[in-house]
Amino acid sequence: MGKDQSGPAPVVREDGGGSLVLRLCVTVWTPTDTVTSMRNKDCPMCMTPITGPAYLVDGALKHRRRWTAELLLICGPCYTRGAPDPETGLLPAPAHRETPRVQWHGLVGRGEKLPPTPCAACGMVVVRNDDPLLKRVTCSRACSTSLTRSRNGGKGSGKPCQVCEEPVTTGRADSLYCSPACRQKAYRQRISHA
Repeated sequence: MGKDQSGPAPVVREDGGGSLVLRLCVTVWTPTDTVTSMRNKDCPMCMTPITGPAYLVDGALKHRRRWTAELLLICGPCYTRGAPDPETGLLPAPAHRETPRVQWHGLVGRGEKLPPTPCAACGMVVVRNDDPLLKRVTCSRACSTSLTRSRNGGKGSGKPCQVCEEPVTTGRADSLYCSPACRQKAYRQRISHA
């Protein structure tokens, strides 16, 4: 792990009256550390920066007491530790694919393993399985969403706004409103007439 796991560090200080006070300082690890590290393209398993190709796997993050399904990018060493044996197809012990806050199951996709391919949005090299519905390789849901939103070049629909009749010149191709203010105004009109 990237953090020091040696335990609490004792701090000794004087309380002002001549006696010493011993206080334990504990660093608390939170699931937000994992999410932040994933945004920074760090491996959530070992908390180190991903160098070389990243492996896109189906996994889960633990938030409080519940596991939430996520797509995870992990580094090569973490993937090879938990990957199936190429000759027998047998998986190693589950301990190689999980930490107290993160676990992964296998590469994303239902087909054969693809060669390392750059993400269509950010350019990070990603390894994943092929999928019959795969149109482009992305490294995360965020990159996939950004591609979907920029598919039309952010030019908007060109139709008149449903509130102010100005042409919609920004946003998605199916945008109905020219701005968030017009969208909110239309919402308030809808709820007041209901």
